[in-house]
Amino acid sequence: VDSILKSINDPGLHALVGCITMSMGKEKIAARFKEIQSQYPQYDKTFLWLLTYSREHSPDTQRYIEANYKKFHQCLDSGFPQKLSASNRFESRMWEMIMCDTLSASGKIIPKSATGADLILETPKGQHVQIEAVAPDEAEDESLRAERPDYSKDNMFTSGGNIEDMENPILLRCTHAFDQKAKKAYSKDEPFIIAINTSKVVGTISLDDFIIRRVLLGLGCVTITLKPDGSHQTGLQQKSDLKKPNGGNFPVARFRDPNYKHVSGVIYTSQSSIGLIPGGWGWTNSGIFYVPNPMATHKVDVDFDFFKTIVCDEEAYREIPAKRDFVSGVI
Repeated sequence: VDSILKSINDPGLHALVGCITMSMGKEKIAARFKEIQSQYPQYDKTFLWLLTYSREHSPDTQRYIEANYKKFHQCLDSGFPQKLSASNRFESRMWEMIMCDTLSASGKIIPKSATGADLILETPKGQHVQIEAVAPDEAEDESLRAERPDYSKDNMFTSGGNIEDMENPILLRCTHAFDQKAKKAYSKDEPFIIAINTSKVVGTISLDDFIIRRVLLGLGCVTITLKPDGSHQTGLQQKSDLKKPNGGNFPVARFRDPNYKHVSGVIYTSQSSIGLIPGGWGWTNSGIFYVPNPMATHKVDVDFDFFKTIVCDEEAYREIPAKRDFVSGVI
């Protein structure tokens, strides 16, 4: 990550590269990293960990970030390395870099204006698609956060409850992120996609297709209905609003609401952006989904082959696997 560190221009960071090794042991690693965090509180902890912890895959990850930045720096915000490394900002900025790489397989990422969307994708047919990327933070109110395993004292964790109650905190943050981006200034004459990464708010459990169905389509768990002739019919729950963890309701089903027809679609994942680097665990877990808005004013004229697709139109609800594995254009 030489060019990124050069742009940040902090000599102390260069001295940290690879200073933590597996041979130090768990306790010394934890103590050393805690010390580094206290010395450099202005930097994101994931960014610091990536620099300092020397392990088998660290060089590959660093090389990918460096190569990605060199290829797409003209299409990213000015001062991007400083924003990438800033406290609690690494995930959201890394998500933009992953979007540059994956979307460029379906067209060309072109330089943007100072205002407007985060990224602009030019499709092979010449269409310009505006992309707004967001990785929402956890709620300030701790009672609205998803439950997370605590492995500090034991490597075993047990929990239980209704899946809807466990997913609601993620649904809230995802819906909030969607609404924030949907209200931004953008060109009314071109397609507009919101790319959401909820990895920072996921707790014990998260099913991406469930989150997508709830937030965008107002659909939930599978239902089974017994018919008079003894046969069974399957379907999906339909709800236009859900209960907040601390009381009250919040509306969902954004793609059933004509107020959001300016949003052409949503790209969604719950996977950490680091895990979506080529060959990363994020692709073998749930990967990335694309959901076109059936009510969209401007349809997108290109396929996103690396993404799973969820379509819900007059015909049926369908989950379509990715057509091919992700092949990076960066490395």
